[in-house]
Amino acid sequence: MELPIFTPLSSETAALLPVWDNAVAQAQDLEGSLSFSCPVVASQNGATLLLGLAQERTAAGRALVRALWFDQPVTLWLPGKTDWLQLTARAWKCHITGPVFRELLEQARRRDPAADLAVVWELLPTAQSSSSQPPQPVDCPLLREAEIHLELLRPAEVDEQ
Repeated sequence: MELPIFTPLSSETAALLPVWDNAVAQAQDLEGSLSFSCPVVASQNGATLLLGLAQERTAAGRALVRALWFDQPVTLWLPGKTDWLQLTARAWKCHITGPVFRELLEQARRRDPAADLAVVWELLPTAQSSSSQPPQPVDCPLLREAEIHLELLRPAEVDEQ
């Protein structure tokens, strides 16, 4: 995996943040593209995006793990004034504790004292464009199957080394 170069978010993107409850993300899950709602999308440093999820053990969480481990893109749609901003990003880090997690959780709780986040994903935007509509997000209930080793989630097109 090539190390990314951190560049500031565009002024258009920065002006939209934080986004509460109506951002949409899409990543590859076991059966193809999975579109899901994000409780919060923000930025702590002006270069990366922070995507908070209320539950970690869902198809959305699994798709983001695949994106991180197998360097697959994540697409985000942020609502603008007249249309949507579509961002392509790379999963950079997953936070389940620490200052990044705490800051996003505190932001969420200032907005709603009952809010909760299980995980915060740090994403590095690589491209952006305008879009008329995001895909329809699906519900992502907690997974019922047992946890499996990440090696079993490897995309079919990745050759064995």
